[in-house]
Amino acid sequence: MIELRSKLLEELTWVEIESAINRGVKTVLVPAGSVEQHGPHLGILKDAAWAEAIGVEVAKDLGDAVVAPVIRPGCSDHHMGFSGTISYRPETLMRVLEDYCRSLDSHGFDHIVLFSLHGGNFPAMNAILPSIADEADAQIITLLDKELLIDPLMASLAQMDIPSKARGHGGAAVTASVLHLRPDLVLEEEFTPGFTGNVSTSKLMTNGLDEVTELGHMGDPTYATPELGKEVTTRLVSAFSERIRTERGDSHE
Repeated sequence: MIELRSKLLEELTWVEIESAINRGVKTVLVPAGSVEQHGPHLGILKDAAWAEAIGVEVAKDLGDAVVAPVIRPGCSDHHMGFSGTISYRPETLMRVLEDYCRSLDSHGFDHIVLFSLHGGNFPAMNAILPSIADEADAQIITLLDKELLIDPLMASLAQMDIPSKARGHGGAAVTASVLHLRPDLVLEEEFTPGFTGNVSTSKLMTNGLDEVTELGHMGDPTYATPELGKEVTTRLVSAFSERIRTERGDSHE
């Protein structure tokens, strides 16, 4: 464990960052989120704030990592039917990722970890990965498969005997994790069930959530509790940390 004043790169001075790298902080996490609606009960910063908070917990678990400034807006065109959403075009997010990795790579990090807690970013992020990996000296580690994100959420609901239909965009699992990590973004008095029917992801991405949900969210946040939030957070952090350690080739001795 390498002690730092903060796990957030942006809160450290350049002198502290250079010293940290020289002392073995060779992994930097790049969290991506979004600035988009999540129903009447969550602030639109939710995905970005959640990604940053999970990144900090992962960095603590690893003991030798820092967290780059979260990429706040994401690819969120399917949420533009609701006020406040800011959406990047895919090519914008791709260029931002390229510049992030180019900058961080130049400072001597050995491992750059890319992850997103907004699924709408996955296509653009995965599309630019080969180019980033070819140009970087650092190892590019990605946590961009949906199972790695969804499985801990589903397992948490099952552990707490909560029906799986409560999960969804702004539903029980994600709301609970934000309630645990960033309660200032949660309006518990606005908890109300959202759309819990069946609809294809492709239809949502094409037509927008406003086609199926008047309030903007899916699932049922009324099941969200701090206890569920802790369970979700613990499982997500464990899954992410395990993948990173495996990709880095950490010794288990």
